[in-house]
Parts: sequence; C-alpha cells; structure tokens
Amino acid sequence: MPIQSVSLERIQQTGAANIQDVLATLPQVGQNFSRTSSNFSTTGNGQATVNLRNLGSSRTLVLIDGRRSVGIAGTSAVDINNIPTDLVERVDVVTGGASAVYGSEAVAGVVNFVLKDKFEGLSVRGQNTISDKGDAGRQYVSVTGGKSFSDGRGHVVANFSYDDDHGLRSRNRSFSANDFPARSSYAAQGLFDVSNADQTAFSATSGRTFTFTPNNTLKGYQGANIDGYNRDHDRYLSVPVERYMGTLLANYDFSDAFKVYFQGQYARTNSSSSLEPSAIANSGPGAALNFDGSAYAGIPITSPYVPDAIRQAAIANGVNVIQFRRRSNDIFSRSNNNNRDYWRGVLGVKGDITSDSKWKYDLYYEHSQTRDHTYSQSIYMPNYGAALSNEIGPNGQVQCSDPAARAAGCVPMNIFGYNTVSAAASKFLQTYTGPTQTIALDGGGSVNVVNGQNVLYDYLANVKQDVISGSVTGELFSLWGKPISIAFGGEYRHEKSSEVFDPFTQAGLSAGNQLSNTKGKFNVKEAFVEIDAPIVEDRPGLYYLGLEGAARYADYSTIGGIWSFKGGATYAPVPDVRFRGVYARATRAPNISELFSAQSQTFLAVSDPCDQGGGTSNDGTPTRPLPAGCSAIPGVANTVANRGSFTYTLAQRQTIDGLVGGNPNLKAETADTITAGVVFTPRAIRNLSLTVDYYHIKVKNAIGIIGQQTSIDECFTGGNPLFCNNVVRDSGGFITRVNAINLNTGSYLVSGLDIQGRYSVPITGEWKLDMDVMYNHRFKQEQTPFPGGPVQDELGQADCYNCGRLGSGFKDHVVGNFTLGSSNFQFNYRVEYLGPLWDTLPSQTDVATRIPAYWYHNIQGKFLVGDTRKMELYVGVNNLFDKKPPFFGDTNTVSWPGTNTIANTYDLYGRMIYAGATFKF
Repeated sequence: MPIQSVSLERIQQTGAANIQDVLATLPQVGQNFSRTSSNFSTTGNGQATVNLRNLGSSRTLVLIDGRRSVGIAGTSAVDINNIPTDLVERVDVVTGGASAVYGSEAVAGVVNFVLKDKFEGLSVRGQNTISDKGDAGRQYVSVTGGKSFSDGRGHVVANFSYDDDHGLRSRNRSFSANDFPARSSYAAQGLFDVSNADQTAFSATSGRTFTFTPNNTLKGYQGANIDGYNRDHDRYLSVPVERYMGTLLANYDFSDAFKVYFQGQYARTNSSSSLEPSAIANSGPGAALNFDGSAYAGIPITSPYVPDAIRQAAIANGVNVIQFRRRSNDIFSRSNNNNRDYWRGVLGVKGDITSDSKWKYDLYYEHSQTRDHTYSQSIYMPNYGAALSNEIGPNGQVQCSDPAARAAGCVPMNIFGYNTVSAAASKFLQTYTGPTQTIALDGGGSVNVVNGQNVLYDYLANVKQDVISGSVTGELFSLWGKPISIAFGGEYRHEKSSEVFDPFTQAGLSAGNQLSNTKGKFNVKEAFVEIDAPIVEDRPGLYYLGLEGAARYADYSTIGGIWSFKGGATYAPVPDVRFRGVYARATRAPNISELFSAQSQTFLAVSDPCDQGGGTSNDGTPTRPLPAGCSAIPGVANTVANRGSFTYTLAQRQTIDGLVGGNPNLKAETADTITAGVVFTPRAIRNLSLTVDYYHIKVKNAIGIIGQQTSIDECFTGGNPLFCNNVVRDSGGFITRVNAINLNTGSYLVSGLDIQGRYSVPITGEWKLDMDVMYNHRFKQEQTPFPGGPVQDELGQADCYNCGRLGSGFKDHVVGNFTLGSSNFQFNYRVEYLGPLWDTLPSQTDVATRIPAYWYHNIQGKFLVGDTRKMELYVGVNNLFDKKPPFFGDTNTVSWPGTNTIANTYDLYGRMIYAGATFKF
C-alpha cells in the first residue's frame, strides 16, 4: 500500500509552526478544517484536522506512533493542534483503505506521526513570522531534550512548545474588507418600517423605512450599501490560536523480553472567533424575538422613544406598531472564546517471546481525553422584548410598560439610532431577572435559573477514549524467499463524548440558535491478523514475488459486527522495477455525533408540489389544476372537496418544522478501494526513484442527511419510503413536518494518479541538489446523494460553503521541493501548482466563473554556523509573489463568510516572512 513519508527536513523547510500547515501542501490531502476556515464555527474555531482524498476528516485515521488518540467532540477527527511539531521525526501518510490493518475510519487512509523517541541532547528553536504588511504575526518557541541512562537501557525525551498565532482580520486584506456586493440591512443604528401587511417592508424605495445618520439625525433608508452594516469589518480571515504543549517520552529495557515504554502529552489551545454583533428583528424567519413561538409584533407607536416623524408616518399608513431590524453593537460584541485541554497517556510493555527474537509481543493501554469550553456574552430575549415596550411613568420618567417586568428590574431600552442603548439597559438584557424557575431542557431534564444570573452562551464538551491493545508478530516458514511473517492480536476501545449547552441556549431564550445536548458512548472489541508472504526471491526474471493479506473483525456495541479485509501482491522482475497492487474493503462505524446528536427542531421554508392546486383559493382566485398524484395523498382530495382547492394558509407555511440530528439506527459505511502502481529505482542512475500509483475509492452507505425539499420532491415523484418517511402530513394532507436526520444515504467516488519523483545529484565538492516532485491527477471526484439519485460530478469544481461538496476538485496538483546545499548552507525552493477550477454556483455578482491555475512560490535559506554546526540560522518567505486568492462576493455560496473567497483552498495571508534560530547542545 502506497506510503508517502514527510521527513523532518521537509517539515523544517516549510517554516511551519503547526504540523497541519505541512500536511496541507501534500497533493493527497484535501481541504482541511483550520484556523482560516473556522471563524464561523461556534465551538470549533481554530481546530485543525486532516482530510485525505477530500473524503473528510472522519474518513482519515490519525495515529501517534501507530496508536490512536481521542477525537474532537462526537467524532473521530483528531485535532492536529495537539501534535508538537519539533518532536515529529516524520509523518507517514498511507493512502487507500487501511481498515483491515488499522481499524475503522481508515477509509481514505492513515496519517501516522512518528515521534523522536531516541533524541539525544538539547535543542532550542525560536521563530518569528509576520506578513509584509506588518500583521498576522506568529511567535514559536520549542525546547527538546533527550538522554540515555543505565548504559543505554533507558531513554527519556521531553519537549515543551509554545505557539502564538495572532490571527488576521478580514478588514486587513483588500479582497475581504467589505461585504460584497451589498452590506447587511441589519444596521447598528437600526431600520424602522411602518409598512402594513400588504406592503414590502424595509425597502429603500417605499418611503416607509427610516434610519439614522452617524450623528443620529433621522433620514429615509437609502439601501444597504449606504445605510447598512459592513460585517466583514468584525470578522476574522484567520482566527488567533495560542498553544502550549508538553510531551514526555520514556522507555526502559529490563530485558529483551520485558521493555516498558511511556508517552505522556498535555496541550492547551486557546482560540477565539469574531463575528458582527447579533442581528435582531421583531419578526421574520429566524428572528430572535420569536422566542416563545409567537412573533413580537413590533414597537408600539405609543413608546416615548419613537421619533415623532416615524409615529406620524405609521399613523398615516394605518399601523400601530413599528417593525424593526437592528444590530446589537451597543449591547455586546459577538466573539467566542475557546479553551481546549488535551491529555494523552500510553503505558506499554513489549519484548521478545523467543530467544532468537523471531517472535515478539506488544501490549499497551492508552487513555486520552479532551475538555473543550466555549463561552461568550448573550442576551436574555424575554428581557429584550420587555425593554422595548415603554411608557411614561407617573413621575414623567420612561418606564417599561409591563408591571411584572418593572418589578423584575426592567430597564427601558431606546434602539432608535447609534449607541442609544444605555449601560443599565445593556446589563438588564444580559441578566436573568425574575424568580427562580425551572427551565425544561430540550431532550429531557431541567435546570434551575436564579434571579441575577448572567446570561452567557456556554458550551462544555468532554471526550474520553480508552484503548487496550495487544499484538504478536513472528515468522512462520519460508517458501522460496524470506520467511512468511504474521501479526495477530486484539483491541478493546471505549469512547465517550458529551456536549452540554447552557440552559438558556437549550431553551431557546438567548440571542442565538436553540441547541441541544449530545451525549453518547460506545465500545468495540476487535481481532485482527496480517500476513506478509514473500513467495520467490532472487530468481531470473523473478527478483521478488510476494503476497500480503489482512483481516479484522470489529464488534461495536452500537452497530454490531463488521469485517474489513485486504489482499495484495508485489512483483519485481528485476531490482529496478517493482509492481504493486492492493484491493481492500474498508469500513467506518458511525461516530457518537452521527448516532446520538439530539434531534432538535428547526423551522423550514419548503414548498409542496400540491400547493395552490385544485380549483380556486380561499379568496376566489383561480389556481392551477391539482398535479397528478396529489389526489392519492391521504386527505388532499377531501380538502379540495371541502375548501375548493388545496392551498396553504400563511400560518400553515410558517409552522412547518423538522427534526435534524442523530440516528441510532445507522449502519457502517463500507468502501472498496484499489491501489495499483509501480516503483522505479534504476541502478544506472543513483539516487533516483519514481513511483506511479493509481487509486480508486468507492464509499457506499455514506452517512449524511437528505435535504428537506429533496425528500418532498422525491417522495412526490417516486413514493420511495427513504424520502416519504421524512415527510409528515396532517389529516388534510398538508405538510406539517419534514425531518432530516442522519441516514446511510448515497456514495462517494474518488480516483486518480499519484506520481512522485526524487533525485539527488552532486554538483561540485560537497554541494548537491535534492529534488522531490509530487503530482496528483484526479480522474473522478463525485457523489451520489441517495440511491438512484443523480451523480454529482465535482471534478474541476471549486469547493463551496455549506453546499455539501467533498472539496475543491483539482484535476492537477503539483508540489515541487528543490534544495541546494552543502554542510554549512542550504537554499530551498518550494513551488505549488493548483490547477484551474470552475465556479458552478454562479450569481450575478461573480466577477468570473473560471478560476485560473495558481502558482505559489516559497523560499528558505539556512546557515549552519561553525564546524560543529550547533547553531542554525534561517529565514524564509512563503507566497513570495504575494498571490491573492480569487475573489467572490459573500452572497455567493462558494465563498466562506467574511472572506469573499474559498477560504479552505487558497492562501489568505499573502507574502509571509519568517526568521528563526536553532541552538543544539
């Protein structure tokens, strides 16, 4: 099975402080979740994952020295922030289905971080990075020490690393500094509309929408680009991330038969996101004031804070309430602070079983856990509504209209204009004021809240993993080559994950989405066997012929038993050429989030193909004939007979809801993978190697959701229970609910060609040139959303935000690494080519539909001081020619919010300069 190794030297040549930045340059690695694509992730900002073949981080297994580590809450995806960069000896990337050898999740492959457990001496490295514009600064310090003792029988290695990435604001780059093509109509000074129900509200041309100038002079609304809010001013292109890491590696050989080893890791990651202040409106889809299930009608025109001109316009238009939308700048800024703690410990014994060392054993216990805490300010929405309804009190003062609210400490709020909310009102909005009460939590249970309690968005996740694993390796017998080797063993793994939100968020009483807790656990017992069988060696025309095979059975407490297996062969007619091929059946068990994520309610904007059919509407307006098939839906024919048509009322439309979340009845994903290739190492050309590998991965029973409108349409046209079971209709045939829970839905297919060439050539004297070129060409990247559904071809298409694509489907991706060096000096040039893409989700504001090919150029110079070379000085530049990413407007679904571009695909920083030094003792 193809293995791509990233050496220590290669890691150092990138100037990367985070190992994820190194992996991102590999053509096999797709778009990752990282600090440049996570500003809109409330609980995951700053996390770093790895995604092989664009099949998702959940289908890439990450190991540390061949052993598992706990994943991000609810998933198996490992946060790469916890890996100490300077303690990594190399990174082995295994592509292709490897579940039979490594276990579940190894569908696209495995990324294994091999640590420096034999390091000797003391090494101190420091590096500073900054953009040529003076921002996006980053400081990195690492200290690594190692020493043998007891005549070499024992060894200990310790590392401490500190990494401070300052982040980058969207406003600090020209392509992302402004909302494009239009700013948000939720403005800091507010928009106030006096339209009645039959008129379009918040229109720049109606003459019924008012706003304010910066000096709080009332004016007519002139459109979002003049009076709206620039959200990108508050957002991050790259979130700030601060990391502390400590690692201890130790081993001691009591004898050849009993060797003890230990690994201990702790990492603390602090990150934060920044968004525009919360947008609040009195009504409309998702308006925060719909906290109790009924819309807040608007601000009464009798409120003393209503400007007289707005009051008179409302009276003239026959309305007694004022609709509004406003951003909460004078209440609080919206940022999420995230603190993640990671612990991991491994204690194991290994040794020889037989005196000739042909049979060995390895037994270890691993425990790892993550605690993830996210918090931010919020608003108690019942207080917001109470503070808006005001009147003149008996002493001429403005007071809240509701006596009960006044008794609870209500402070009247003026939202007409810039910075008009008082500090006292702001505090009232962020405080629960009232008697101690029990809030029922979504999904069951309750919690008490008390008077004066600060209302915060608060999220706490705890994830734990325990593994007991044992294996035996040995040699069986020989045929016409080296002995056949075998490995077999078993593993027990237990995982537990919980995600808990504050009671106000769970109850939907704060300024944000209503969110529910997720708790779940599972255990799995596995048995495995691997065989490597050299058949023939050193025969004429048959330099080597070997077979390999593996099988693994896993019994999950959640889904039962699943099998993974592989079989392959290697053939070398001569030492210069080696052919290899592997077929594997890989599996992925559903994770805790997919299984147990609480099913929460969401309100939908969907359409029924039968709507407005069957005669005349309630007001006598002619409608279209009832579409064929509608009469077969129970209740529809009776509704047409009784009402004259099948037409939804406004209330019926607004109350269609759905459940989204986990599904405990999921099954495992399966993948059939094929890899076949050739390795060419000609004896006539020393230090030259060339590998060419074909890969083909087909994932079936992929876990995902079916869109609510898709369920409605497909049920109507085909009657498939896969879709119809999601659609709930009442006795009259009207849709009341459309669910979108996790299902084993469709399939993914990726295939392509990996080519790598390496060559080292002497120049003169001690100077030599090392060349390493990796090329990936994709033949296919496609997905089928549900069985029998249309195949979505994503090859050559750009990734897009929240549209469900696998990632940017580059047909061609090349990375070249060239190093000219001697014993005291090295110059490295690294070039990356990203092939052209197409934006197939165009909007009228797109400046282009074709993204041209991108070239990134990076250089580094390193000087090794003195004869001992114990001091290294280096300086480098990434994105040497300051290549800017392609530009798209925020309204285009391609763009990541706040970036105006494809944030997970292209460089957002521009030219970055770094310098550092390493001291060895």
